Amino acid sequence: MAENENKIEQITLTIDGREITVDKGTTVLEAAAMLGIDIPTFCWHPKLDSVGACRMCLVEIEKFPKPAVACATDVMQGMIVRTDSEVIVEARRGVLELQLLNHPLDCPTCDKGGECDLQDNVFQYGIDKSRQTFAKKRNIDADTTTTFDDKRIGPEVIRNMNRCVTCYKCVRFNKEIAGEFDLGAFERGNHVVIDTPPGEMLDNFYSGNVVEICPVGALTNTDWRYKVRVWNTNKVASISSHDADGQNITLWYDHRQLHRTTSRCNDDVDDGWICNIARYGSQYVNSADRLKKPLIKKEGTQVEASWDEALKLIARKFREIKDKKGGVCIGGVVGGNQSCETDYLFNKFFRTVLNSNSVDYRMEFIDLREGELAEAYDSLFNAPFEIADLENADVVFVFGTNLIKDHPAINLRMRKVWRKEAAQVYTANPVETKSADISIDELIYRPGAEAAFLIALQHALLDQKLCRNLDDSKVAEIKQMLTPGNLPEAALLCGIEEDRIIELAKALSEAKNLFILSGDYLKGSTRRYDPANALHNLANMLNVPDGRAIIPASQANAMGAERVGLRPSLSKEMTSVLSEKWGTAFSESSGCNTSKMLKGALEEEIDALMILGSNPAMRYPDGPYVNSALDKMDFLIVADLFETATTAKADVVLPLAAWSEQAGSFVNLEGRVQAFEPALLPESGIRTGIEIINSLAEAMESPLGLDDSQLAGETREVIAAWKRQPRETSKFYEVKQPAPADHAEYPYRLLVGNDLHHFGYLTEHCPSLMAFSPEPYLELSPSLAQKLDIEEGTLVRIQSPTGKLVLKAKLSEYFEGDVLFVPNNFSSVEINSLISRDGGGWVNIKKLDDK
Repeated sequence: MAENENKIEQITLTIDGREITVDKGTTVLEAAAMLGIDIPTFCWHPKLDSVGACRMCLVEIEKFPKPAVACATDVMQGMIVRTDSEVIVEARRGVLELQLLNHPLDCPTCDKGGECDLQDNVFQYGIDKSRQTFAKKRNIDADTTTTFDDKRIGPEVIRNMNRCVTCYKCVRFNKEIAGEFDLGAFERGNHVVIDTPPGEMLDNFYSGNVVEICPVGALTNTDWRYKVRVWNTNKVASISSHDADGQNITLWYDHRQLHRTTSRCNDDVDDGWICNIARYGSQYVNSADRLKKPLIKKEGTQVEASWDEALKLIARKFREIKDKKGGVCIGGVVGGNQSCETDYLFNKFFRTVLNSNSVDYRMEFIDLREGELAEAYDSLFNAPFEIADLENADVVFVFGTNLIKDHPAINLRMRKVWRKEAAQVYTANPVETKSADISIDELIYRPGAEAAFLIALQHALLDQKLCRNLDDSKVAEIKQMLTPGNLPEAALLCGIEEDRIIELAKALSEAKNLFILSGDYLKGSTRRYDPANALHNLANMLNVPDGRAIIPASQANAMGAERVGLRPSLSKEMTSVLSEKWGTAFSESSGCNTSKMLKGALEEEIDALMILGSNPAMRYPDGPYVNSALDKMDFLIVADLFETATTAKADVVLPLAAWSEQAGSFVNLEGRVQAFEPALLPESGIRTGIEIINSLAEAMESPLGLDDSQLAGETREVIAAWKRQPRETSKFYEVKQPAPADHAEYPYRLLVGNDLHHFGYLTEHCPSLMAFSPEPYLELSPSLAQKLDIEEGTLVRIQSPTGKLVLKAKLSEYFEGDVLFVPNNFSSVEINSLISRDGGGWVNIKKLDDK
């Protein structure tokens, strides 16, 4: 009986003489598409609610008194539909004539030319003259001064209202999908204007999508505008090279440069929408500041050199160190956005040619404490999660992550689930976040008190007897493993009321399909293994299946680096796979992770370091420590796209190709392998990571012997052979929240991370993203600003025990209390100079005198 109740009723109808059976609730437009019958539209979009605004999709339905709107009419049993009758063709011509009534007919100067729905439909239906005898209505804004009546409504969006067909796709996307209200429809009828609210700009994180879905040239992008015609470009499938969600994109290019990026719908990953970083974040490839030739340090100064000279120098130095002290004294770090194939070859080169296991890709967290248990963290990091599965959740607990920054695709999927009223969302973070506006409750704990909050939540579950899988003796045992040992003390430490923690515990315990998502606030903690262990305990207490509690990867190919073994310590299974593949046994010496390589340099145990596509001098979260280590390194090789704070310290600098200049693959946070193709070939003098590694191996007279096809094949095989350690669902860990340290002289907690419109250090070379956020700043709450007599744009000195900077103040509605934020995406300031590995970021701030 239950099985029958869950079945969706089937409807059979006939469209243009062809019979089809579909699910009840399907629209006529969707049913026709299943038959391959094209019905023209302007306002319809598969991911937006149907509104029937444009009337272009009119169809004739037997027994209906007049033509019906196909996109908003559900199928009915026995329905007979005609999509191409004479009546319908004339109706569509009438709609087009009305659309063209006041249209400027400026196709030769419109950037939508060649991909405009209005052009295509006019061509199809033969509207080539007008009965109009009066002057066209011209929509002119009071502040419009351009010939073509264009108005900038956002950092990247230009609006021309005279071309608009009032489909409302842009406004609907903004509200329904992105949850933003910085674009709206004003006035009514023939006077409707699409515009931003007074004093606002269209600058939300997903704003580029409104241009892409506009069916005409009413909305255009600055990055594409007046640069090239669509028919003069080529396009290639690619993957965003920034965050780890794996957003699918299309790169548009000609023989000279990349011109734009658009979405490439993958329902399982991005649902067809991409964030602005994925859209504009490829522009650095075109930068005139790219490194073009190798540099070698001679007498303290870097000078240009040939590739042959640079490679011979590196090979000679590597041989000397290996012969005198062993390969253990050489380390290698690869950035988290290099391809799987690059990571695999780098790993093979270090382990087989140099006999060194000191390889790593993890740059943006500190890992120096000996003896800490990392198995819980690793099991949650590598959990078998699927973004689309969130649509099956009934409760989602978001902890320690600003989803809109960390995981843009997951953030939109969460909004989709919430909008359909399918799931309840609860959020806990050290600051308020934009992505938490859909939460039933947003709990703001004290920064650095991640473990205390999770300990309090576990006490609430145990005290309220909400863990049905635990008997009394197990409950008592677990409580002994938690410090603080009771709910009141833990709640006091994290700064959350006990009642709210208990209510959250009850909501989570009642969930039938609970997801727990964490992120960069946890990963960036100087003691991240404690909250990771606590998160592991929480998942086990709530019977959350393996894969439904995750700490997802942050960078585009962090998971790919994991799966090809690019970390010092590997499982026996992975060691066996790689040894068999390479036909050699690994060095038995223990390798160093990134932090220990830096420590080794300071202790004169690591003599050489090769860094490929990473900038630790800027991004490693302990500026004094990393800079001291890099300065003391005997021999430093850096391959990158631009000169950076790290390349400035290097003995050899190698020009590196971008991901869009080569073929390869990324593994996203789900473990999904996604391939990308090259759009352009690197300029002469620039080489891919694969070419650099192969050339270096040849210079050391130990060629790796893999052509591109063999390398791709071996990489796929190793990724497929990778096995994770499942989360032990019956195991619980000791968790302790350290007592708060005394920071009386530095009373404000500093959080450091990505700006909303930047990711890593390459986006600073993307003009469109710089238009959204052009300079570093200090973000603080209005209440703290008032207390310190600081206004928006005021210059402020921020100082820690290790450094000081001067920044402009930026007041934020998402901050409250003594918490500050500074983005670490701008090379003009050394943000990591304010942070130390021992105490995190505690600072004081002072308004500069107006002089």
